[in-house]
Amino acid sequence: MESNNEYALITGASLGIGREIAKEFARRKINTLLIALDTPDLYDIQKDLQDNYDIRAECFPVDLTDALSAAAIYAWCNENDYVVKYLINNAGFGASGFFESVPLSRYNQMIDLNTKAYIAMTHQFLPDLKTLEESYIMNTSSMEANLPIPYKAVYTGTKNFVYAFSMALSKEVQRSGVRVSILCPGPVPTNEEGLKRLENQGKKGQMMALYPDQVAKYAVKNLLEGRLIIHPGRMNRWINRFHRMLPMPLKMQILEKMFRSYTEVSPSK
Repeated sequence: MESNNEYALITGASLGIGREIAKEFARRKINTLLIALDTPDLYDIQKDLQDNYDIRAECFPVDLTDALSAAAIYAWCNENDYVVKYLINNAGFGASGFFESVPLSRYNQMIDLNTKAYIAMTHQFLPDLKTLEESYIMNTSSMEANLPIPYKAVYTGTKNFVYAFSMALSKEVQRSGVRVSILCPGPVPTNEEGLKRLENQGKKGQMMALYPDQVAKYAVKNLLEGRLIIHPGRMNRWINRFHRMLPMPLKMQILEKMFRSYTEVSPSK
């Protein structure tokens, strides 16, 4: 069991993969710091963890697209003597459709959450993580990080950034006790829009899909084992290897055909 003041800090902890990752840490008797928007879901998962696991679960409601949010979270941890041993940058969202069909404000929000928040949180906590004998960072990227998918151009761009940033950072910290992992899940239906996209893709999309609890279980296990790149799902690992062998023009032609159905899903506003 972890020291009483050591915690796993999880962003996007109220829903989807983040919620299930929090549960996975709780099952291992690791205290959790739950970071998400101020909604009932955040307090529901806090209560669930407190009621069903012998751990401490604290929550901090915040909008991570606010440029000052990372500093506020760090100050909250210091004020309460929370020692972050596991930093899980997971919050994010996507949008699909023709590039120009999504409002620019939505893209800016996506970039703020999917990339800038990861940088800010890591920048705040890395010096403290380095002081520990052993500590962990896991950044949620995507199987699509190295697949420039038409109709998801900005989203895949942000996930490619997370992948490259995390890979580079892992080498910078290799002489410390910090271990960096990159979580690269395939399709994970976490909301109605995601379910609709999978339905439009038919059997091929459903074959690759995993549910949040499946992703979280595999992710936390591999994080604690120190694995750099984490690809949940046998099918997704196979696809990741296969796409590297294809010439880029052929790969792009296949991707355009595969994801053309995303234009049939109205982007979230």
